[in-house]
Amino acid sequence: MVTIDEINSFATTITDPRLISLLAEVCKRIEGLEVWNKNLDAQNKSIKEIVVKQASEIQSLKTRVLELELQNDELVAKINEHATNINTVWSLTKRPPAPKGQKTKQRLEKLDQILKERGPRTLGQIEEDLKITPSEMTRLIAKLDNRKYKISNRPGDEREKVIRLRAQIN
Repeated sequence: MVTIDEINSFATTITDPRLISLLAEVCKRIEGLEVWNKNLDAQNKSIKEIVVKQASEIQSLKTRVLELELQNDELVAKINEHATNINTVWSLTKRPPAPKGQKTKQRLEKLDQILKERGPRTLGQIEEDLKITPSEMTRLIAKLDNRKYKISNRPGDEREKVIRLRAQIN
């Protein structure tokens, strides 16, 4: 950096006052530019420090986002599992539709009475007791509430089916 004194020592060899004032003005402007340059360098350094800090913060935020996405996937899986469980419970508690016809209601009441009085019966015996055909018996079985009745194969004879009342807990 050139100082004004150095220029003035050089200026003593120059006798023209306009040239001397011009040199002095140029020196002042150069000094001003050097100060301004130093300020810009300091600002540039502080901006670089901020950028480095923000880059590390961005990296930590990216890591946190990945963690949250994984956690979200786990929570969605749990929600889906709970929804499946709720649907299963709901389907188990859903009652079968009540029979619409008067004959079907009467036959179901009579079936209850027969099973309470005589115990488990084969499908053939119930057809005889209710005086219905096998196709009517098939439709009646479709209307049964499986929570109240149990249909199983007869022990020892797998070809015959037996209907019995399930034990009711009150």
